[in-house]
Amino acid sequence: AAGDVAERLDLAELLCTIAMLAGPQRAVDSAKRVLGAQRIAGALPVLQPFAMTAVTRAAIKRRKDILVKLRDLLEEIQPDGDVEQIKIERLKPRTIFTIAAGTIAAYFLLTYLSSVNLVDIAKTANWWWVAAGLVLSFATYLGAAMSVDGFVPEKLNFVRTVKAQLAASFATLVSPPTLGAVAVNVRFLQKAGVHPALAAASIGVSQVVAFVMHILLIFGFGILAGTQKDVDVTPPSWAIYLIIALFVVGIALLIVPVTRKWGLRRVQPIFVQVGPRFVTLAQQPLKLVSGVGGILILNIGYCLCLITCVRAFNGGGEWAAISVAYLVGATVGQAAPIPGGVGAVEAALATALIAVGIDSAVAVSATLVFRILTFWLPTIPGWFCFNDLQKHNFL
Repeated sequence: AAGDVAERLDLAELLCTIAMLAGPQRAVDSAKRVLGAQRIAGALPVLQPFAMTAVTRAAIKRRKDILVKLRDLLEEIQPDGDVEQIKIERLKPRTIFTIAAGTIAAYFLLTYLSSVNLVDIAKTANWWWVAAGLVLSFATYLGAAMSVDGFVPEKLNFVRTVKAQLAASFATLVSPPTLGAVAVNVRFLQKAGVHPALAAASIGVSQVVAFVMHILLIFGFGILAGTQKDVDVTPPSWAIYLIIALFVVGIALLIVPVTRKWGLRRVQPIFVQVGPRFVTLAQQPLKLVSGVGGILILNIGYCLCLITCVRAFNGGGEWAAISVAYLVGATVGQAAPIPGGVGAVEAALATALIAVGIDSAVAVSATLVFRILTFWLPTIPGWFCFNDLQKHNFL
């Protein structure tokens, strides 16, 4: 009842075993005598080390000439024969990662949606506002691509850079917020020909500038809203405890000589490149404009997307106040070491919206739609982009 592939694998295994005991020539001659030339020629495509069992594979490593001689002899039997080829691939770590990430993403998505009454949200939402939010969500990926391209002096393919940002949204499903995006972008730059240290320095510079811009936008929108004294967005207790714990652990690691030296070895090469990287970028002002402009498009795009989600449920509130709610809520929510910040980001954004005067029901519904538009939906094209970039060796 064995299939054709299984029989060909077994035949290749048997040929190797006999060849190691009696020699390749005698193994092929006996197989030809018993099975015929046409049948044993079918073993040629599977005469590969990782097609064998572990015991045979280990034995072949000590006699690497066996497979070469067997292939030569089988090709001599039917040099022009029509043999059906078999493609055998080793299960690679990135394949395992992709399968695991997809499984985890499906689990989180189903768990998340099980607690949401999507029917009620669909009935009450104004879909024109939701469509506008979807467009703004896509615009954030253009901004993210500009922010990466702007802090890299080397020329990058912009379309592939946008695809890398979508791929990063998929990677965020199995990593804490920001960490997955940073890892994907560093890897993308390395594959684009940027030196690893320079790639890490470029992403590091963009992250520093993004943080500064994020803080400036909070103050700027806060002044526009005129609500600095009225808005009370209190971070949850777990976020405070987490920040304190990370601070204590960081201090402890700096005190211990072994971890301090290890950290310096890892970090110093990157920081050495940051200064020259700034100098190089200063000589390309258009690049800096692109980088800073991309960060602004990214943040303002998210702010406007949240505003459209609030308006989709007839929610009021000043646009500047809602922008402050996003900037503060996203910062607090992303402090949680949870893949994608699932749960933590939603709670922080809803709390921030309520704090700026949005009705609680509207705040929860708007937050859920916002997360679907900016987090869950992009993971679908993100999965395809992730695999496509890997397939073409761009990631």
